[in-house]
Amino acid sequence: MVRIVNGVLLAIMVGGAAVTYLMKHDAEAMANHVAQLALSIAKEREAIANLRAEWSMLVQPERLQNLVNHYADHFGLEPFSADQVVTLADIPEKGLVADQPGGKKALAAADLAKIVKQSQKPRIIKQAQKQ
Repeated sequence: MVRIVNGVLLAIMVGGAAVTYLMKHDAEAMANHVAQLALSIAKEREAIANLRAEWSMLVQPERLQNLVNHYADHFGLEPFSADQVVTLADIPEKGLVADQPGGKKALAAADLAKIVKQSQKPRIIKQAQKQ
């Protein structure tokens, strides 16, 4: 009888060792996965930092001004003046024509041209009301 109890206890001990080994193996696999994720996160953070540095370099006013000066003929940009400011009420509402191919683009271009023409006209300031 003692031998049967010893055999059962030995089987339980071997089973416990097997379960412990499997749990250790799973924990090591999860630890490796966590380490890979941490490395991936570190790489992404470094990439984000590099992109932010590149963006800050790209939007420097001096660099943008040099680009504007260099491509002035291509862009046709002019200095902004105060009479070009419009209110929301000055911007016309546009209707969408979705049936025609390219209808939205044509309407947007027409509305943009209308707004540009209106903004180039000198605005009359009502100074008479102020006096």
